[in-house]
Amino acid sequence: MEYTAEQLHDSKIASIVIMILGSVGIVVNLHVILALRRTKTFGYTFGRICMSHTVANFGNAFVFTCYVAPITLINPDFHRHYLGIRAGQVLILFWNASVLSHFLTALNRWVVMHFPLKVDHIFTRRVTDILVTFLWIFSICQVIPYFSTECLFDYHIDTFTFTFGSSPCSIVVGTYTDYYFSIVMICSIASLDFMTFIKIRIMHNKTKKAALTNDMQRRRRKEIKFFFQAVCQGVAFMTELVSFFYICLQFENKWIRFCFTTCAWLFVHMVDGLIVIGFNKEVRSYRVFNMLSSSTLHGSSNCGGVNSNTQPGQVASVSETVPNTLVQHVD
Repeated sequence: MEYTAEQLHDSKIASIVIMILGSVGIVVNLHVILALRRTKTFGYTFGRICMSHTVANFGNAFVFTCYVAPITLINPDFHRHYLGIRAGQVLILFWNASVLSHFLTALNRWVVMHFPLKVDHIFTRRVTDILVTFLWIFSICQVIPYFSTECLFDYHIDTFTFTFGSSPCSIVVGTYTDYYFSIVMICSIASLDFMTFIKIRIMHNKTKKAALTNDMQRRRRKEIKFFFQAVCQGVAFMTELVSFFYICLQFENKWIRFCFTTCAWLFVHMVDGLIVIGFNKEVRSYRVFNMLSSSTLHGSSNCGGVNSNTQPGQVASVSETVPNTLVQHVD
């Protein structure tokens, strides 16, 4: 396919913007992934779900930065190739996994607030692993129709964005498995968050006059913090959905559409990671180089798992040997 000099020039600019936003998204979400592997404040269930949507965020940013943009710069015609078109398929997979992970987060927060005494029996480690595995399998199954050459979701260098094809298959999967599915998920997340917020208000009014221990207060604050973290992430994804399917259609200028589609898509996955960092001090303060040096020091000074600060004949304190059960309850 022949492209004009203006098209190639504009496409290069768009690709550079994609690579910049995508690179920031990769760094942000990689930081969160590494921090989640070390910090214990999230507990098992919330930590696994948070890891799931962060991996999906990283995947989206990686595909845009390391596949879509380089192809556009080096060989734009490859976007018409079968393998080039698969970029859109992979992006939808990560998008669906991210949305489903946020739905699971909202469900977890709802259970925590409505059934605090049963949450450990509902969201067990086994149930959590099954749910996270299922959402990824479901996301993979959703994009299977895109292996067909009749179902297209490909990148157009003249508009700098991904669009669905005009074939009946493209229209069906684009309308039902992408658009309507995303709408249902976002509405479900909003409904769960609303019910959780109402419960928080009711509990707050009931406990105003009640005397709570310091441990109960810390646990309550942590649960509420996780809830508002989930709400902010849900709002970000809802905004991106409206931007991609509605706001961009109100403009004819390709650069404005580019901002409300591709840039918004990249931006929401970057912001999703930033929200996790912003709401959690442990993630903010995590330093990969400090972790490496700390691991080296501990490995050389500790033998048989004995704390290096414990003197000979001295028993380690309870805080050093017993896991924080409150964190497990937050799940």
